[in-house]
Amino acid sequence: MLVYKGVLNNVFKKANFEDKNTGEVKLGKYQLEFLTKKEVNKGEGFQTVLERISIPNELYSKYANEVGEEVEVAVDTMVNKGNVVLYGVAV
Repeated sequence: MLVYKGVLNNVFKKANFEDKNTGEVKLGKYQLEFLTKKEVNKGEGFQTVLERISIPNELYSKYANEVGEEVEVAVDTMVNKGNVVLYGVAV
């Protein structure tokens, strides 16, 4: 487990979606949004990137009123379509 630390920009719930293969409707997950700066061109500048971290429903109340505040989120990682993705975990 890792800890992601940053200023929370937004908290929202994604829309429900339907699995095209099974027809099962899956509930949307809560997402935390952070604006981060990443170095580009070997130190010649920075790019602002929107990072989204999904969290379990039971963590929503912990972050709902923390927009604009620096927060720490316990996260784990996975690879999705060649990209490393962070997702929140309850500890």
